[in-house]
Amino acid sequence: RLVAEPALLPTAMEEFLRAYAPVTMARLVKEDMHWHGVDMKADDWILLSFPSANRDPDQFDRPDEVVIDRAVNRHAAFGLGIHRCVGSHLARMELRTALEVWLERFPEFTLDDPDAVKWSAGQVRGPRNLPLRIS
Repeated sequence: RLVAEPALLPTAMEEFLRAYAPVTMARLVKEDMHWHGVDMKADDWILLSFPSANRDPDQFDRPDEVVIDRAVNRHAAFGLGIHRCVGSHLARMELRTALEVWLERFPEFTLDDPDAVKWSAGQVRGPRNLPLRIS
């Protein structure tokens, strides 16, 4: 669809960021505590999942679907407020360039084996194995 409708690229990029937010935030637990059935000790590392906020049904219609023409998309892929990533504009520029070049060179491709897709764990998210079939 992006090949046929390149004007959708800006909204599609924001939707990809919402659906597949690349970064989670790590924090240290300040003091021993018990929260929602979980014991945490001072200096334990925890991950704050921005991707889960981007799937909030109170904020997003059809939150588990990728909708590349989603009109309202205030996602938290780069954080929010004073904690917003200072490099978010550069990241968007890089993503746009990557998508434009990919779609120009490989306008027809499909996911070869959905079961073979493997995602990284930890703070930086993304596919580590993504088998594609290029036509």
